[in-house]
Parts: sequence; C-alpha cells; structure tokens
Amino acid sequence: MATKIEWTDETWNVVTGCTKVSPGCDNCYAETIAHRFAGSKAFPNGFDVTLHEARISQPLRWKRSARVFVNSMSDLFHADVPDDFIARVFAVMSLSPQHTFQVLTKRPGRMRSLLSNREFLALVDDHREQLRPDCGDFAWPLPNVWLGVSVENQKWADIRIPALLETPAAVRFLSCEPLLGPIDLFAGDHSTHERDFDGNDDYICLDCSTDERHVPWRVIDRSNLGIDWVIVGGESGPKSRAMHPDWARSLRDQCATAGVPFFMKQWGEWGPAPFIVRICDPNVGWQGTEEELAAAKADSEARGATHVHTGNWYVEDGERRYHLHEIGHKPWSLERVGLPDGTAAIRRWGKKRAGRELDGRVHDAFPA
Repeated sequence: MATKIEWTDETWNVVTGCTKVSPGCDNCYAETIAHRFAGSKAFPNGFDVTLHEARISQPLRWKRSARVFVNSMSDLFHADVPDDFIARVFAVMSLSPQHTFQVLTKRPGRMRSLLSNREFLALVDDHREQLRPDCGDFAWPLPNVWLGVSVENQKWADIRIPALLETPAAVRFLSCEPLLGPIDLFAGDHSTHERDFDGNDDYICLDCSTDERHVPWRVIDRSNLGIDWVIVGGESGPKSRAMHPDWARSLRDQCATAGVPFFMKQWGEWGPAPFIVRICDPNVGWQGTEEELAAAKADSEARGATHVHTGNWYVEDGERRYHLHEIGHKPWSLERVGLPDGTAAIRRWGKKRAGRELDGRVHDAFPA
C-alpha cells in the first residue's frame, strides 16, 4: 500500500495491532487509526494484535522495486506473533529481491534471539520451498532486509541498540521518532546493567560476576560503523510533545562526523521559531498609532514569533520528561528578555507548515 511516510515507498501490514512498551508509544498514531476504523477489513479487531494471512504473499506480485516498510501498524516481533508466522514473512522477503524491506521494532531482544537461531532459519527455508519449490539456497542475513529499532531517548537507546548490534543484519538503522530527549550515539563509555532482554539466555558478566547483562557499546565511530542509517522526527498530532531543535542538530552532527546517512523526517506539530521579532527599538519604544501597533504585532506573530519554549524537564517513572513553558507576555514585547540556558523557542506550526528542513536544509540521505 502506498504511504506518505517520507523514508519509504510502500507499507506491508501483515500484522496490525500492538501494545505499548515505552514513552515513545504514548501517542501512537497506529492506535488512533485502528480505533477509528475498528471493525473494518483493515482493522477487524481494532488495535488487538491481528495476523493478516492473505497479505503475506503480496510482495511476490509487486513487480516494480520499492522500499517496503514492514508493519507500519504493528511490531513484527510482538510476543503475540508466532515464530512460524515471522519465518513466513522472512521467506517472502527472501524471494522478493527486487524490494528493500525495512523492519522496525521496539522489541529487539526477540528479534536478536530469532534471527540468530538455526531452527528459525530452518523454518524460513521450509517456507521458501513451499512458496517456490527448488528455489535453492539463500544468504543470511538477507541482503535486502534492513533492521531497525525505535529509540526515543538515551535510556531506550542504551537498552535497544546493543541488541540491534548483536543481530545479524545487512543494514542496521535507528528511528529516533518521536525524539523525546537528547541521544549520544558516541557511546563508548556507556554501558547497561540490565538483565538480558529476553530473560532466557544464560549470561555471566565477567566484570561483576553476576547474571546481569553488562554490554558496553559504541554505535558509531570513525573505525567501526555499527549503525548504517539514522532517521529523526518530532511527534505530530493534537497531543504531540515537542522536539528540542538541538536534539536533532546533535544527531545530524554525530552522523556527519561518522559518515552515517542522516534523514530528517519531520519536525512534527512543533518546530523552531524566533523568540522575539522586534517591532521597534526597545530603547525608543513605539512611536506610531494604536492601529499601526496592532498591525505590527500581528505581523510579528505571522513571521513566527513565539512565547513558548522547551528544554525544561522533570522525572516521572524513571523517565526524563520535557515540557513546554509559555511566558506571560507576547513575543513582540519591548522588554529585553532572553531564554534560560538549554532551552529553545518553538511554536505549534502544525506538521505541514513546520516541514522537515533543519537549519535551512532538507536531509534525506539513505544507506548505499
């Protein structure tokens, strides 16, 4: 199915429905759509996890090559999706080399476990033979399948990226959308002391002699490119949270340093704005009429002046939450005012008007 998602051409929703696992899921667009069309052919069970058997073979009939986003309305590695079903999906992808499949998950532990398992590969091979007898051997990892994880802030980057790096993949990518906090990808000094993601593997940490997983990781550096692509995007919709402009700039600059393709998908509902558009010299004051003043104020706001900023945060349920702050006067005030360090002026433009330019440039690089 054709899509408006900027970094893909088609969507292939062999599964619909999901459950929330982290703050990035709070305002899930797929859930909103599923509830709106609950009971329809597309969402017969609303947002409950539903397997769509009839859709599995669709890519085999698509002749024109395309980038295909697998499950824009679900997560292929959700616990309610059987291993055998996932193997069938991979079998179809292996038999559709004309397409590039983009698989994105918030459940990288299961993805790593399955795709590293010989029994799973045997399942894929069995389904390939059923679909196309005598189809022969296949390369693993599949060269036309990109595997990615969603990371909305540093906490979830530290949890999900190590599992992605341990997963066999031709291309590994990050979707930092909705970006809810700053992320440092040069993470040579970062480590996690989380229990193994699946809770199944035997693991002993040599540093602390426990069964806690202790995984130092470096995502991108000049000598070892563990990640091949980074997508960044802000949240859209009526309840959207704002993305601080510096978070996007930081990821852009980290990717530029490491030579990693960077894709700026969107600002979302909120985007950068000038904190003040002066309508006169504050040392002199307004010299015109009241009517002219009203027109000047309107022009200032039309040019984007805002009195809202973000960058302030608080901690809730172990997560750093960033919020909006609205000052008590309009941006065309004649006062000499400035923003606190670490904050940035933003405005609710709406997704279309906010656009996807970052510092005057569209970033739409893809992996080679």
